[in-house]
Amino acid sequence: MIYLSKGPSTLYSSLLRRNQNAELSTRLSEAEQELSTGYKADIYKSIGLGATEALSLNATLDRDEAQATTNSLVLSRLEMMTTSLSAMRESVQDVLDVAISNAGHSSDAASGIQVAAKAALEAFIGQAGQSYGGTALFAGVSNTSNVLQTWSEAQADSGLSPQGVFESLLSGGLNSVADVDAALAEIDAIFSDSAADPDTNYQSLFYNGSTGNAPARANLGDGVSVAYGVQADDEAFRQVVKGLSMLASLDPATIDDSEAYSKWVDAAVSAISAGSAGLLDSETQVSTVAARLEAQNERIADRAILYKTRLLELDGVDAYEAASNVTTLQTQLEASYTVSARLSNLSFLNYM
Repeated sequence: MIYLSKGPSTLYSSLLRRNQNAELSTRLSEAEQELSTGYKADIYKSIGLGATEALSLNATLDRDEAQATTNSLVLSRLEMMTTSLSAMRESVQDVLDVAISNAGHSSDAASGIQVAAKAALEAFIGQAGQSYGGTALFAGVSNTSNVLQTWSEAQADSGLSPQGVFESLLSGGLNSVADVDAALAEIDAIFSDSAADPDTNYQSLFYNGSTGNAPARANLGDGVSVAYGVQADDEAFRQVVKGLSMLASLDPATIDDSEAYSKWVDAAVSAISAGSAGLLDSETQVSTVAARLEAQNERIADRAILYKTRLLELDGVDAYEAASNVTTLQTQLEASYTVSARLSNLSFLNYM
């Protein structure tokens, strides 16, 4: 009588062991990944209903990280703006001190006012042209390298230079209070953009940046933004340039009439003082925005710690359990390989 084996065939057993080994190998690879990363290999399958929360937290973290990076870039720009504004105020302080000390009367020392004014004006124009990341700080949306026109350089369109316009305006001298009043009226028109010749307005003669733009805004996140833009056609800049131009274009020591002298120097000093105070206000406003950006980034960093802690609770793995799982799977896989090797070497001929 012939008996048929009811057990699995040798080929089936071999395939079964091979599949089991492949599964163990996959599980071991996942366990090693969890041990090295500290997170579950298949996060969303492992946490089930918590997947929605994990997705939301990860999206928020990515958004906050991008916002913090943007804030840091804007913060660097703001810090450079405050540094430049501070340097501008310092550049005009010396001429302001000299002019104030000689505002009441003409003296030998007054001859140094024009020299100091020209040096201060040159420094102020250079500082107004500062840029950050290849973008001008005080030119609005324009990216011109010469935000304020150099004193002696002519504009390409009009062929007029600030120096030439002022020297022409004062060519008759200031021999009386009436002469000073007339000159001041024309100068006020230039800096209020109401001059008879549009080519001699401040925006045409001095300012080379963009005009009529909304001030730049810093996005603090969470739908909050704040304006921080400062442009070289703001009133503070106009007043400083006005006062320095008055003193640079005419040596006050050449004004013989004491009343005319005092009125001219007093007007220049008032303009520079008002402009310097305006620059300080702008510097304070920019510093305030910078402080808010720093505070916002600190809040983002604190929030990130909370979110990451919660994510670790959702999709993290215990290091001890992960290590134990790796050891267990390694042992199982080694045993399976050993059994498979022994079975593959069995032969009926060995028992004949």
